[in-house]
Amino acid sequence: MGAHQASANFEPVIWARLIQTPKEPISPDAARYLLSIDFGQADRARMQELMDKSNEGQLTSDEEAELDGYVNIANLLSVMHSRARVALRSAGFDSSRDARNL
Repeated sequence: MGAHQASANFEPVIWARLIQTPKEPISPDAARYLLSIDFGQADRARMQELMDKSNEGQLTSDEEAELDGYVNIANLLSVMHSRARVALRSAGFDSSRDARNL
């Protein structure tokens, strides 16, 4: 299990490197698509449940790994959204307005 756990921790780092070094500019359509990717209500509720249990010191090891996964994906999603907003602004679009219209 140790080798599997270590590789899981490296995945967000690898994804972040891939996203931070695009080969060409992100198109406005691709940027809008990236901004449309977000957690659904069920995932948000589960994250809140896990955070509440964490604050109470009641997480099992599996739940801790699940929460870590959510945190890693949320961080990656933040980077993707940031790059998408920059791409929209660079293309002359209002990224905050475009994100609201998804």
